[in-house]
Amino acid sequence: MMSVFKLPDSLCDELTRMIQRFWWGQKEGKNKMAWLSWEKMCALKDKGWLGFRDLKAFNLALLAKQGWRLQMNFHSLVHRVLKARYFPETDFLHVELAIKPSFAWQSILAAQPVVNSGYRWQVGDGKSIDIWTDNWLSRPSTFQVLTPPAQLPANTRVESLIDQENGD
Repeated sequence: MMSVFKLPDSLCDELTRMIQRFWWGQKEGKNKMAWLSWEKMCALKDKGWLGFRDLKAFNLALLAKQGWRLQMNFHSLVHRVLKARYFPETDFLHVELAIKPSFAWQSILAAQPVVNSGYRWQVGDGKSIDIWTDNWLSRPSTFQVLTPPAQLPANTRVESLIDQENGD
């Protein structure tokens, strides 16, 4: 359910409070000892802590996985249905919220910024990649060209930078 629907923040907060009450609540009218802070209980297991999940972030990560699948699996039935209904002219990374969207679509779209923040093109032939706006470079922190367009038009594709004879 968390991978298809965005749980309300209030529900995530209530579930977190229930977990905290289990660990730190009362037993026979006396408060239990809080041996660790909640932040340490949520820290990663490989760091030596308990690895409890931040439910809001986990829910968003699962929804982002669905968004990634929509971006990458063009032949799946889910992709074809959602594309026909919500983004026939664009892709998942650039779609905007439609009129009267389903709750499932609103939920998946809530994770679009997460997908966008980690998305980067693998160049290949460069025909689909805009030099100035798409994330395609391997090194800079932004993965984009930082210098302003000088001699190339604003909508130039990476393919214009590639020597087609030797692929450089």
